[in-house]
Amino acid sequence: MALFSIGGLVTTPVFGIVLAIGAGGLLMYQSGIEVNYNERTYRLITAFGPQGFGTWEPLPPINCVSVFKTQLVSSTYGRSNASVTTREEVIQVNLATEQNQRIRLFETDNIEEAFAFAKKVSEKLDLKVWDATTREGHWVERPNTA
Repeated sequence: MALFSIGGLVTTPVFGIVLAIGAGGLLMYQSGIEVNYNERTYRLITAFGPQGFGTWEPLPPINCVSVFKTQLVSSTYGRSNASVTTREEVIQVNLATEQNQRIRLFETDNIEEAFAFAKKVSEKLDLKVWDATTREGHWVERPNTA
C-alpha cells in the first residue's frame, strides 16, 4: 500500500495522500479489552495509536478464569463460488461469569503462555482456574503460598 501511495503522489498528489493516511490508520488501529484489576472494571477498547476509547464497566460476578481450547474456522469464497476453509486451533483465556457468559481476555496458540496468563489473572482477582482444554475439564490446583 505504501508503494501505491508513493506512486500516487507522483501522478495525483491528493489521491496519494489519502492512500498514505489510510495505510497509516490501518497500522495504528487496534481493538481489544482492558481490565483494571484494582477497580474490578473492564472496557472493550478501540485504539488509534496510543489513545484508547471505550467505556469502563464494572466486572459482573465472576465464577472463575477458564482456559479453553477451540478452533477458529473461516471461509473465503471466490467469484466461481469455490471456497477455501481454514481452521486454526487457539487457546482462549476467559472470565466466566455467573450467568455463563465469557469475557475473552487473551488468545494464543501456546498453551503454556495461556496458563501463565490465567494464573496471573486468577491471583489478581482471587479466582480459581478451570482447565477446559480437555473434554473432561478440571480445576487447576493453586500452589501453596504459605
